[in-house]
Parts: sequence; structure tokens; C-alpha cells
Amino acid sequence: MTIDLFDETISAFATVGLSTGITADLPAVGQLVIIGLMFIGRVGTITLASALAQQERYVPFRYPEERPIVG
Repeated sequence: MTIDLFDETISAFATVGLSTGITADLPAVGQLVIIGLMFIGRVGTITLASALAQQERYVPFRYPEERPIVG
């Protein structure tokens, strides 16, 4: 039973989609934990990827700003 629970939690966090079939037998609190792990696993990996992709870079120059007179 413990190896099935381990497999279920790892599968939920990694959002693999595999199940050992014990999810329906879990109590309501256990099912909520599985749902939370699925959500954290999905949002966490997307958040990490976007954080690494959007790093601010230091720009050593600045464009000149001027209000030209027209007319």
C-alpha cells in the first residue's frame, strides 16, 4: 500500500497522468492532497520556466530623450 501511495503522489506532482487505482479509495483529505499536488506540480514548473526565461538584463546605455518642436 505504501508503494502505491508513493507512486500516486509522485505521479500527481509530476502531472504524468498515471494512477495505481487507489485514488477513489482515499479519504476526502487524501484526494484533496492529490489535487493540490497536481496543481502545484503544474503551476510550479510553468512558473520556474517563465522566471528563468524572463531575466532582467542590465543595459549600460540610455537612449537620449528629447521633445522636438514641431510647427
